[in-house]
Amino acid sequence: MVGFNIVKALRDVPSRVLPVTSATYVAGDLIELTAGSANWAAVTSTSDYFTRKAIVHSGGTTVTTVLAQELDGTELVRAESANNSNTAHNGDRMAFTDSNTVNNSGTDVTGQAVGFLQAGTIDTAASKQLLGYVLVGPSVDPDAA
Repeated sequence: MVGFNIVKALRDVPSRVLPVTSATYVAGDLIELTAGSANWAAVTSTSDYFTRKAIVHSGGTTVTTVLAQELDGTELVRAESANNSNTAHNGDRMAFTDSNTVNNSGTDVTGQAVGFLQAGTIDTAASKQLLGYVLVGPSVDPDAA
């Protein structure tokens, strides 16, 4: 398994071509659109919960557009984890490690730089696969003055 993929969605949202910051993207990468940006970019460990997010379906090397499905936050998503999966972490909010991995450190992340809510695990702990929800928003910082 690579990165993120939708396991179950409440609504059928077609994939569409999105403009991205020139880089290499692969299927399963998670990208975000931050306020004031015209281009989507890979999520990072400092990505916030309130940005718009999408899962790449078809990328490429040094591309400026990708085929992706934008998320609304209701989709049950399978995510790759940096650490062994653990059912004791169900309900924890987690930061991203990078565009294809969640950092399940075992601590509920309560700050802005959070992007995934674990709802369950898949297979064995060593498989490092989680089920949960990607946190999305309108790309507006609710704390901005």
